[in-house]
Amino acid sequence: MVRLRLTQEERKKETRQLLLESAVEIFARFGFHGASVDKIAEHAGFSKGAVYAHFRSKEELFLAILEQQMQLHVDNILQVIDGQHSLSHFIETMDEYFLSVRQKNRTWSMLNMEFFLYAMREESVRRKWSDMITEAVQQISKAIEKLKSKENNDSALSADEIAWTILSLENGLAIFYYISEDRVPLHLYGKALQNLLRSPH
Repeated sequence: MVRLRLTQEERKKETRQLLLESAVEIFARFGFHGASVDKIAEHAGFSKGAVYAHFRSKEELFLAILEQQMQLHVDNILQVIDGQHSLSHFIETMDEYFLSVRQKNRTWSMLNMEFFLYAMREESVRRKWSDMITEAVQQISKAIEKLKSKENNDSALSADEIAWTILSLENGLAIFYYISEDRVPLHLYGKALQNLLRSPH
């Protein structure tokens, strides 16, 4: 079977994706500070110049990966929401989802924490990350608004506040789980969401 020749734009996209995949492995192995553009380029089989042709800095490369990872996570949450017919069922399913992914996300969470400290010292990086988080919240909020309308839900929290709560609880509990492991109550995420989103009657 003859492979069709890629256009220049297709080759560019393919190279960019290969660099991103290589960077994920190098960041996971060495951490954000321990990784270098040289290591990422070598691992991907490209020159350092190829990396800089697509990304202005190691920070921009990491932010591109972060954006991909965040969108993938948001897509998974949206898929969970789309399959539910009520907010309470959504909470139950989210609790199961959180338990299923927290161990798989361990390395990525460690990188996030390392990058968080860096972003707090670099205002331009913090702003870019903040924009990504805001976009994620907006996507989740819109889906929750639709879900709330299905059951006439009168939660004390708005859809936007629920979206912030989901992400905040998830990140906070994940950090404590990685440190304290089984000492963290098993279904705390779901129970906390259930209580926070209970209607004020």
